[in-house]
Amino acid sequence: MGRSRKAAWFFFIFYLLLLCAVAFGKNMLAMYMMAIGMILDSGIELLTTYKK
Repeated sequence: MGRSRKAAWFFFIFYLLLLCAVAFGKNMLAMYMMAIGMILDSGIELLTTYKK
């Protein structure tokens, strides 16, 4: 949970765009965005965990 404010805003906007993709029926794009978002989120958490 040692994420910066910039990263938090990035993910907020990213997932807001993901919600828009779902709302407009772009389900395949939404699935790719979800996978990218989850791997980035876990990667950042992994790096901050071992950084300390």
